[in-house]
Amino acid sequence: MNRSVRWKRLATAAAFSAGVALIAAACGGGGSSGGATTSGGTSTGASASGKSFASFNIAMDAGTDYLDPGLSYTVEGWGVMWNVYLPLIGYKHVNGPDGATLVPYLAQDLPQVSSDGKTYTLRLRKGLKYSDGTPVKASDFKKTIERDFIVDSPGVGFFENIVGAKQFEKTKKGDISGITTDDATGKITIRLEAPQGDFMNILATEFAAPVPGNAPGKDTSTSPLPSTGPYMIKSYQPNKQIVEVRNPYFDASKFDGNVPAGNPDKVTWDIIGDDNVALQRTISGQDDWMSYHPIPTDRLASVQQKYADQLKVFTPANTYYFFMNTRVPPFDNVKVRQAVNYAINRDALVRIVGGLAQPTENILPPTYPQYEQHNLYPYNLEKAKRLVAESGTKGMEVTVWNHERGIDPKFTAYLTDVLNKIGFKAKEKIVNAAVYWTTIGNQATKAQIGFADWFQDYPHPLDWFDVLLNGERITQTHNNNYANYDNKKVNAEIDDLKKSPTLTPEVNKRWKALDKTIMQDAPWAPFLNRQFTDFFSSRVDLSCYENHVLYEFDYATICVK
Repeated sequence: MNRSVRWKRLATAAAFSAGVALIAAACGGGGSSGGATTSGGTSTGASASGKSFASFNIAMDAGTDYLDPGLSYTVEGWGVMWNVYLPLIGYKHVNGPDGATLVPYLAQDLPQVSSDGKTYTLRLRKGLKYSDGTPVKASDFKKTIERDFIVDSPGVGFFENIVGAKQFEKTKKGDISGITTDDATGKITIRLEAPQGDFMNILATEFAAPVPGNAPGKDTSTSPLPSTGPYMIKSYQPNKQIVEVRNPYFDASKFDGNVPAGNPDKVTWDIIGDDNVALQRTISGQDDWMSYHPIPTDRLASVQQKYADQLKVFTPANTYYFFMNTRVPPFDNVKVRQAVNYAINRDALVRIVGGLAQPTENILPPTYPQYEQHNLYPYNLEKAKRLVAESGTKGMEVTVWNHERGIDPKFTAYLTDVLNKIGFKAKEKIVNAAVYWTTIGNQATKAQIGFADWFQDYPHPLDWFDVLLNGERITQTHNNNYANYDNKKVNAEIDDLKKSPTLTPEVNKRWKALDKTIMQDAPWAPFLNRQFTDFFSSRVDLSCYENHVLYEFDYATICVK
């Protein structure tokens, strides 16, 4: 089974005005980084200097897909649950690049990895309990991974390399033989079919967060499962409200400073569909944070002027790009793909989002240590026209695909105009956002060119190159490699890099080279890395603000004045 595309946070405003650039200059923001490192030491979160307080209220944009850690695969869902369901290992609760550092959560230490890279061994911390008071057992981890397959989790592709997982996926019977546990000692052993360099990051996903071994094999969103983190979900009213309260059995002293105790006693997520309503509630103090809501265009300049000290700008690891299907004309011709890269003015595309982005030619975002800026395709419309003429494809009909949501259609409107200028007969095909990704990911569609973006699942280059550009992972349906890019040398390099358990400087150098090699083939035309805003009520003390590399705003560590 191929991994499903993670739902992305998409702005609903028609466009950001130029005033956003003023926000970026005035406010700065918590940056993010990619390329996970590991640490067996401790980390201190902002909660160490903050004080507990009664409640923190959040105006959430549209709720979440699920409140079940085995099923949720959205930015919003993971943001709600990362302080609720703890994996065996996770990430430091800090700003900046150090937030990509893996540390032990439920496990005593980071995994011991065998010399062949195929066996991972961990031990549970002693005395852990779920929020209902039942003990956390080593066998719960095994049952949790098996439950992912039983409920058809969108994350099962992460675990198919475990010995016995593919067979269990087919039959849903027996067990996954590659996971063995000992409840008496807390020992957990995981055997892989082949070395996998990002497996520690996979162990840090919500899909791998242990839940009780008797958890039902169905969606439990409306009856949330007992949790292991500083918070538990007290209630969930779909499309209305989520309430988190302190987990009475959570003891922060057991976690070596790696998991915060949490500052708010209660966290309420009010699901508010209207951006203006969410903004007004935050200004008035009814809510404390606009969660994933864009500031409405017609109010942005006013908000920047009046409330600049309540705004933060941040850059999650993301890349916006146009895919070009290398299996269908005219984009089966490398000259055409290169022509598109020369023809798009990336600065013009940045202006579509009011300057709240930076232009890029790279696959990886600049927050990654494996990033090295390309200058392969400086804007040159005349060169693009010549390449199209040389390719013999001038005059061909081209359909440009996109969905109708937010400002994204403006990107393909621009692209369509550019394609017509360089010699094609281009038109747009706009489909409903709910089916867009599965439509372009279906080979029967034969989508020629279109819009795509990617927000990391975890901070590792494999989450980009292996998922999106490894030809060995192309599928008939639910395909993430929209370009159908299948370069045997590139595939082999990705597969070889998978075997590297650590992102050493030498390994990072190879990832940098691979990014450039692929872009010389030009299956994509990357164009920007997007920035976003966080807006808070006046009572929030932003000296405690943490914007995590993966989970974005950390509500557990926030302070009030």
